[in-house]
Amino acid sequence: MASLLHLQFIFLIAFLLISTAISNNCSSSPAPISGNTHFADCTDLPSLKSSLHWTYNSTNSTLSIAFVAPLPSSDGWISWGINPIKPSMIGTQCLIAFKASNGSMIVNTYNLTSYTSITQTDKLLFKVLNSKAEYSNGVMQILATLVLPSNMTTVNQVWQVGPTVKDGSPVAHKFDPDNLKSKGTLNLTTSSGGDGKNATAPVPAGGDGQSDNKTGGSSRIWSNNTSFYVFIMFLGVLFFLT
Repeated sequence: MASLLHLQFIFLIAFLLISTAISNNCSSSPAPISGNTHFADCTDLPSLKSSLHWTYNSTNSTLSIAFVAPLPSSDGWISWGINPIKPSMIGTQCLIAFKASNGSMIVNTYNLTSYTSITQTDKLLFKVLNSKAEYSNGVMQILATLVLPSNMTTVNQVWQVGPTVKDGSPVAHKFDPDNLKSKGTLNLTTSSGGDGKNATAPVPAGGDGQSDNKTGGSSRIWSNNTSFYVFIMFLGVLFFLT
């Protein structure tokens, strides 16, 4: 009887691990999502060693995202945005995150009107319900929830990283091949496993504020998969010891 229970437990673990692997398509970038925030899908972006964790809720046309990328330098910045016309930098409405001089994390919204300058603005083509940035061990992430037009089925996404911030303004990024190809299309009709289901993914506690997670041991940036595996292993040890 005990052997049968053990076998059933092993099958349960295998099923849960496979389900989790399907729901997270990121292979090269472990999901550094903090707190209890979960996303329906994850995409390894083709440049800048970055990834996008996201959930689209068609009921209220909200897109919750976590854009994660390593910084090119300790005082650099990261950016993720939407271009309503085409996957191109010019015309992109974006969020840019960086660390302020006092050490706090900042997320501002910008309209990219040229390759040499950006305009900070609160008037974007989509509403930003909340946004937040976190940093740990050279990796920064932007978490935000956006309200999109109800008829939007695809998003022209543009992402970027930059070397530094001067006088509270991000300095222009490099024009290396990796920087120039940081654009693409996100299909909102797909979700975890490609089954078309929707899920909600609220930004962690803190609402529309920003938070900082300084380096030095512990981090609030976690991998959902790693935490899940540890939990399952813990249950397995308890089961076999009883």
